[in-house]
This record gives sequence, C-alpha cells and structure tokens, in this order.
Amino acid sequence: MGQPRRASLQQEVAFLRDPGSYAGRGRGVSAVETHFAWVFLTARYAYKLKKPLRHKAMDYRTLASREHGCREELRLNRRLARRVYLSVVPLVQCNGRLALGRRGQVVDWLVRMRRLPDSRMLDHVLTRRTLRAGELTRLVATLVRFFAHARRAPMAVETYLSRLQLQLAENRRALRQAGPQVNQERADAVTRLQRQFLRAARGLLAARAARIVEGHGDLRAEHVCLGPPLSIIDCIEFSREMRRLDPLEEIAFLSLEIERLGRPGLAAELVRRFVAASHDPVAAAVVSFYKSHRAATRGKLAAWHLGDAQFPDPRPWLARANSCLRDAERHACRALRQLAADRSARSGGRPVLEQGRKRHPGEHASQRFAEQRTDRQDSRLGGG
Repeated sequence: MGQPRRASLQQEVAFLRDPGSYAGRGRGVSAVETHFAWVFLTARYAYKLKKPLRHKAMDYRTLASREHGCREELRLNRRLARRVYLSVVPLVQCNGRLALGRRGQVVDWLVRMRRLPDSRMLDHVLTRRTLRAGELTRLVATLVRFFAHARRAPMAVETYLSRLQLQLAENRRALRQAGPQVNQERADAVTRLQRQFLRAARGLLAARAARIVEGHGDLRAEHVCLGPPLSIIDCIEFSREMRRLDPLEEIAFLSLEIERLGRPGLAAELVRRFVAASHDPVAAAVVSFYKSHRAATRGKLAAWHLGDAQFPDPRPWLARANSCLRDAERHACRALRQLAADRSARSGGRPVLEQGRKRHPGEHASQRFAEQRTDRQDSRLGGG
C-alpha cells in the first residue's frame, strides 16, 4: 500500500476550526485569515498556521521552510513577548486523520501563543482613552531596553542611503501600479519631497547608518499589549533585512500609528521620551522623514489589497492608501521645514520652534529634540 494522501490546506483549516481538535475541547474557535497565514483563537490560546506561499522575501512553500519560519517566529518574538510565545506544535496525520501535537506524519507546523485580550491592545485602548502616565513610562522603558540590547547591524553609509533611495522608488512604483484610484499627483509629490530631503539631509541620515540594529520590523499599535505584562508581538520573522532598522525609524512608525488613531500629543510624547531616555541626539527632521517614509510604505501595502480576490470590497483599502499618502506628504513637508529651522539655528538665527524660549549657551537644535514642540504637542499625554 502507498502512503496516505497528504491533507490539503483546506482540510487543515477545517480541522483547526473544529473545537474538538484542541485539548480541553473549548466551546468555540474563531478563525482569522490574513494574506499569509491563518490564526485560530481558542479561549486561552492562539495557533498560527503559515500559508504555503511565496511573496518577495518570504518563501513558505515547503514544509521545512514553514517549520523554520515558525521556529524563527518563536525565537524572535520571545525578545519582547516571552510569556506570549509558547511553542511550535506539529500538525500530524495518523491513519488518515489529523491531530495536533501528537505522533504521526508531520504535515504542517503552527506557532502556539497565549491569547491576548483585545481590550489591552494599544490600538483598542486608544479608541477609548489616551495612555496613563505609568503605561507610557513602561512602554518607553521596554523599547529603550530592547533597542539597547538588540544585535548591532550597522551599514556602510552609502549602503544605507542607497537602500533608502531604493525603498522610495519601490513605494512609488507600487503606488503607480495601483492606478488612478490612488491619488497619483500626491504620490508624485511625496516622492519628490522625500528625495529632496535625502539630498538636503544626507549628513544627518548618514549618521544613522551606524545605529542600525536587528529590531522588530513592524512596530504597530495593534502589536502592543499593555498587559500586564507589557508585550510586543508579531515581529517580522522571515527577513533579517526587513528587521535591520534604525531604532528611531521604528519609534517614528509607532508614533505615526498613534497619530493615525487620533492621539497626536501622545505620539509626540512617545518620541520625546524615547529620545531622552536613549540619549540619542537625533534631529527632529529625521524623525519626520521616517514618519513620511513609513506612511508611504503603509500606503503601498494598502494599495496591494486593491484587486485582491481575498478582499472583495476595495473601498477601505483605497481610503487607507490615500490617507497614508496625505500623512506622508504632511510629514515630508514638516521634515524640510524642521531641517531649515535647524540650519537657521546653527547659523545664529532663531527658528520658529525656538521663539519664546531662552537659549542655553552652546545649545544646538538637533541636540534639543526633547524640548521642541511641534503642532499641537504639549506636556500632556492627551490627544492634543
């Protein structure tokens, strides 16, 4: 007799949707499908099954590659969520039947995680209220500690600047392919302003190349659980290059996400506190550029959903793509204004951000980020 026919992805999904497939036989299982995975939620745990797909830097078409991806996801996410990421579990087939975590022919692998309460995820919290002082303090301390101990991964200056140029070009190319539904005039303006900043602020960006670490790669509000204990989940496991980032770019991305949730004051305070605690004298213009870059990238990712059969209603993705482009343009303009103000300060002028405040001898605008306030930011943690 030959080998039994291996279960298909559809059969695996059907099995994992069944509450009887899990120890304890919970009352129900919720299934969430994403572009590249299925997540199955029981009362206490979450099980993530990677789809056998290839996309750019990710290739999970073989069983071995999915096992490796699961083990990397466990290893990397334990850096910021040790109590959440529990184990890698085999899905096996025995006598023609599927089973989870038992002996048999392994047909797939899953990451087993502790389920987190939606009510404690940062994006959910910010729809109801701003962060309390203690919550922000713990978040900043966690991020400062993580980046201070992250593996160093510096780049040569020219390599880093070239990578930024390539990323801007890739964003523009993808947005152009999305067609006229996406505001192409604004997309052109964003790319033009970002390239202008790259030319004008070459020295500031070059200085960031030495600070690159192997970080998280996808530091979004929906990935932050306020706990207790505070946990940050869902880092990029399939590409070291995509995790290889300036910590300030990651913080700028989280700040942008908080802004987009309607809390600009909190977003600015997060950056201010992180910069002060990490003793990184970054120019405010660089943070604004990183926000613009990340907003354009988010716009590109939203545009990818247009025309995808998995998402039959394109309207939310189109709205997100265009709103991200508005943010990208706004932050690119701000970066150029801040750069001009910084240069004015160096030459002895008084930039707008510094009016009304006494200058200390030898003070330099790029070294005083923590004392700058832009737009509606103030010392409160509210939404401005």
